[in-house]
Amino acid sequence: MIFSILLMTASCSGLSVMSDYDREYDFNRHRTYAWVSGAQADSGDILAENQLVMNRIQAAVDRELAARGLILSGSAESDLVLSARAYVKEKNVVRYVSDPFYDGFAYRGRLYRYRPWSIPFYETPVFDSWQEGRLIIDMIDERSKRLVWRASARGPLREYRSGESLQKDIDLAISKIFSDFPFQEADVR
Repeated sequence: MIFSILLMTASCSGLSVMSDYDREYDFNRHRTYAWVSGAQADSGDILAENQLVMNRIQAAVDRELAARGLILSGSAESDLVLSARAYVKEKNVVRYVSDPFYDGFAYRGRLYRYRPWSIPFYETPVFDSWQEGRLIIDMIDERSKRLVWRASARGPLREYRSGESLQKDIDLAISKIFSDFPFQEADVR
């Protein structure tokens, strides 16, 4: 079940992506990065519980950053440090469905009686519930320990039958996250 918990479907329109960065930071100066080492202390982070999904996300981010000219290095000599976290939240909504053909019959005692004064357009409450996932990726300047870029994607979760379908949706979500990344694309020569 935890295999299905992580990522939202990138192919559906329910995926919402947001990113922001420090406008004063010169991203073109720094070309090396590393991932945060050690276990994450955040109690709600589901990536800390599932290292396989974390590895898939890191591999997708590594491919996106390599396409932009950044190099994965050891944490001692890196310019930037990356971290990824994911959370799941239960979402509930009540919506009302109109029934224009509400007949106005009511049960009173042992008889059904017609009440013409009843509501002509009766609305039935319908309760919907789903799980929403959020993936957050942070980029921190190693020297100043300052957050320089943050991106997140959120959307409804789905279950996966195979790792390939999970990887496909992870790749789509990560490519959407990095679509507004402040680094320039690397020149391929």
